[in-house]
Amino acid sequence: MKYFYAINILFFLTVNIGISQTQSEKKKIIETYNKEEVSSLQSFIDRVSNERNLRVENFLTQNPSVDRNKVIEGQSYQIFDVLDGEPIYRTVDNVNSAIATRTNFLHNGGGLGLNLEGQNMNLGVWEEHHARNTHVEFSNGTFPPASRVTLADYNSGSSEFSDHATHVSGTLIARGADAFAKGMAPQASLVCYDWNNDSNEVEAEIQTNALLISNQSYGVPIYNSQGGQNAPTWMMGCYNIDAQLWDAIAYTYPYYLQVLSAGNDGQSTYTGGVASGYDKLTGDKNAKNNLVVANAANPSVSSEGDLLSLTINSSSSQGPSDDGRVKPDIAGDGTSVYSSTSGSNTSYGTFTGTSMASPNVAGSLLLLQQYYNSLHGQFLKAATLKGLVCHTADDDSSKPGPDPFFGWGLLNSKRAAEVIQEDTSGGSLISELVLNQGEMYTKSFTTTGGSPLQVTICWTDPPGGNQSGSLNSTVPALVNDLDVRLKDPGGFIIHMPWKLLIFNINSPAIKGDNVVDNIERIDVDAPAAGTYTIEVTHKGTLLNSSQDFSLIVTAPDFSLSNDEFLSKNFKVWPNPVKDQLYYSFKSVSQGDVNIEITDINGRLVYKNTDKSLSSFISGSIDMSSFSKG
Repeated sequence: MKYFYAINILFFLTVNIGISQTQSEKKKIIETYNKEEVSSLQSFIDRVSNERNLRVENFLTQNPSVDRNKVIEGQSYQIFDVLDGEPIYRTVDNVNSAIATRTNFLHNGGGLGLNLEGQNMNLGVWEEHHARNTHVEFSNGTFPPASRVTLADYNSGSSEFSDHATHVSGTLIARGADAFAKGMAPQASLVCYDWNNDSNEVEAEIQTNALLISNQSYGVPIYNSQGGQNAPTWMMGCYNIDAQLWDAIAYTYPYYLQVLSAGNDGQSTYTGGVASGYDKLTGDKNAKNNLVVANAANPSVSSEGDLLSLTINSSSSQGPSDDGRVKPDIAGDGTSVYSSTSGSNTSYGTFTGTSMASPNVAGSLLLLQQYYNSLHGQFLKAATLKGLVCHTADDDSSKPGPDPFFGWGLLNSKRAAEVIQEDTSGGSLISELVLNQGEMYTKSFTTTGGSPLQVTICWTDPPGGNQSGSLNSTVPALVNDLDVRLKDPGGFIIHMPWKLLIFNINSPAIKGDNVVDNIERIDVDAPAAGTYTIEVTHKGTLLNSSQDFSLIVTAPDFSLSNDEFLSKNFKVWPNPVKDQLYYSFKSVSQGDVNIEITDINGRLVYKNTDKSLSSFISGSIDMSSFSKG
């Protein structure tokens, strides 16, 4: 059977990037970057970095007795900034992790038959120091062995290895020379930097190597190891310039996801927060577009991957942000994690902290990107990946819905991978869409009901207003406020998304109009059978007149019509097109497919037949000879 697809030369279509991380495929991602936005971002990064460095240098000049670096009770600190005349220091946030998050189900022989271990995938790590790249766990398994860790800014005269960096890197990619130390993505590669100039270096890696995921297990603690308050009270929960900066990076590069630790101030108390026992996240941990990871205390999981028990580690820093957003976003297992250390090429150690939970999550997400790419020939946008893992996370049963301890719950890599697989056959929905100014997006689906139904939207929001210096500001950092609603089969009941109550943060989350989060999730525990309708709208005026968003839907016996299934699986990029137009889609069966392009006047300007031997079809078209416009 033949199927026909026509592409209008104006390309008013969703932009989707399809890749495996080869050099040619990285180039495809890089070609989609908006040069004007990139230039503006680089100027912003340079301004923030230069102003911060000047404050630090001036302070050190005026206070020669103060050291830039110091060690307190064995923990290293470095001056990060000077605020209100006081130095602000930052420090690190100090095979069971894979089991807890069900990432082992994705590995070779893991039960799902996926054999995903990060083959030909790359990620970035920023740390105080560098990982010991010669450790046996980082070998590629060949003889002579070669390391899968690249030390990008290592200086043999001044740089050093650290246990923390080596342990974090091992949690990400250790090959399992010691089976108990096997990492989340044991065949992946990583590039390791120290934390100086992290925003500039991340941006450069995105530009040069199409970086998808970075792990950053450090931050500004509330107190130092001697009990002195390190961060000004207004900084906790504040959407400050660091949060704004990292949101700008994410907005400019929509396939990049920053994964970072929540911090280890869970047992710290201070005066002036939004509520006692809450509001302990600082700096970029309060950004909207990243994924902030809490530390679950050795969750118990059955051999089938079902969660048996879940508690938070008491040291894990609590949210929310001052404007009431769900932060942290998700939890990983960072308690008593066994991994590589820097003492020798065969040394190991057991560490605890959100520093360990973060790479547990980051490495797992890399495998989900690898899996989606293997099925679709392209990667997920960061908002889609974030929305997917928050959609499929295991909730803390003591408090239904999101909370300031676990976020949306414990990462469940197995369930996330299953949803990706179901999406290819129409059994669930993962869509990347665009909402234009004044429009409403609708989608109907049928379900047999009975067991839980979930609808999630997530979007990479433009950077919000800098609230630096403001104590407990409830001004929403959200710029483009999208809303999702779900109508039941009769149209009489409208289901609403979850939200936190910032003025009563001790209470469980409720359902209602969410005006602060850029991820909204609707849960219906016992849906009736029938046809449901999703509606996505927006409030006010959308910045830049449109907003990309991602939609994830799971339901019992979920189904779309054949036309909708074909439409959602048909993707072209980049938009606007330069020289090469790429396309990919899944067909309902194998066979020849006619690809035709018509111009704005309906004239046929290109025709070709794709003789595919599988139901997944992809290719490219040379557009360089066509007229512009």
